[in-house]
Amino acid sequence: MKAVKLILIAAMLIPMSANAGFNAFIDGHKLQGKSRAYKSGDIDDADLYDAGAYVYYIMGVIDSNIGSGLFCPQNISSDQAANVVTKYLNEHPQSLDSSGEALVKAALAQEWPCKP
Repeated sequence: MKAVKLILIAAMLIPMSANAGFNAFIDGHKLQGKSRAYKSGDIDDADLYDAGAYVYYIMGVIDSNIGSGLFCPQNISSDQAANVVTKYLNEHPQSLDSSGEALVKAALAQEWPCKP
């Protein structure tokens, strides 16, 4: 079962051929920059915007994938989800060229896999 999960996560990180020429608005590098603003204790106006954008981006990915079977968080807060994604981004710097959406999905699938 663990191998299946790893294959699903890896597949999410590979761009689909139909989108191969399209660059995501938010890639892992941009997402990680926003995560730094989110984790910063000294927030100025620009950081405040990035921190909010970070949390709302993650919430959008979660909302748009409800019922997909990719991940199954139950009763979590936006802060918990943001912390999971931040940890994943920091632990997988080699994946930052992937789309932000793929990285959020991979982080959430790793932390909250759906039980069969």
